[in-house]
Formats: sequence, structure tokens, C-alpha cells
Amino acid sequence: MELTIDKPVLSPHSFARIRFQDCDPFGHLNNARYMDYFLEARSEQLRQTANFDFYEYGSSSGKSWVVSKVETQYLEPVKQNDVVKIVTRLIKLTPATIHNEYLLLDKEGNRLKAVLRAQFSFIDLQKGRPVRHDQEMMSFLGSFIFSEPGLEDGSFEDRVKQLRKQVSEGKYSQD
Repeated sequence: MELTIDKPVLSPHSFARIRFQDCDPFGHLNNARYMDYFLEARSEQLRQTANFDFYEYGSSSGKSWVVSKVETQYLEPVKQNDVVKIVTRLIKLTPATIHNEYLLLDKEGNRLKAVLRAQFSFIDLQKGRPVRHDQEMMSFLGSFIFSEPGLEDGSFEDRVKQLRKQVSEGKYSQD
């Protein structure tokens, strides 16, 4: 797999329909399923925008990323059959981890429904031990880092407030 890209998409988005089997008896998306939607969206977005497939990379290199930390803020209910907009981005890179931010919005991008921040450790799949990204991977991933004022300042809760303000100002309402 070639690890180069001319113009990376730093904040890709896609749409998903909330499935019946992912909902609780009240018809709300089960809180345990949010991460599935986020990870699937990120994986598909990278296939489409960067020609990068996590599963193919793991199979060929024997290395991949596993979740090591998650923070989630649920803001509004998401219901069965809703179409949602999912925005994903790489917000931090270290020699052994990646940190992603995920936004779940209504289809039009006018209402922020949930925010998730996840840290992934890079693992040797045979040994089950953390390893460092090689230089080629660091360079590739480094080209995807999303940055904006306020992203690194403050707590996760502060970031959620900042994102809510951005949504109310229409930042995510365009396709």
C-alpha cells in the first residue's frame, strides 16, 4: 500500500442512516453503538479520500491501531431511521498514538448530537504490544492533522462548547 496523498481531506464527512438493530426499546441509538458508527465512518472516509484501508494495512504490515481511551458527550437523542452527518478528523499524532475527534450531527449539520474523542495505540498484531509508527507512516498521518484555534486549549468539555458554538453559527451546515 502506497502511503502518499497529494491533497488530504482534513475533516471529511459522510452520512449514515440509524439502523433498527442499533437502537434501544425507546427507538434511540444505543449509547454503546455510537462508536461503531464513528469508526465505520472514519474507515470509509479514509478509503474514499485517501485510498487507505485500515484492514488492508493491518493485514499487510502486521500492525494496526486499537482504542486506548475514549471520551463521549451525548448532546441530543439520535433516533431510529434518522440520517446523520458524521465528521471525523485526526487531531493529534505521537510516535505511538493517534487521537481522533468525531462529530455526529443531524443530516443538515445544524444540530450537534454527540462528540467523541478517541486515542488509539499503534500495536504489533503478532506480539500484542505497542510499537512506534515508522517514518513513512508518521509522514502520511502527519499530512492529515486537523487544527483550528481552541482545539488544544482546555478540556474536552470546553471543546464540546466550542463545537456547539460553531454548529450554531452554521459551520457544518454546508455539504
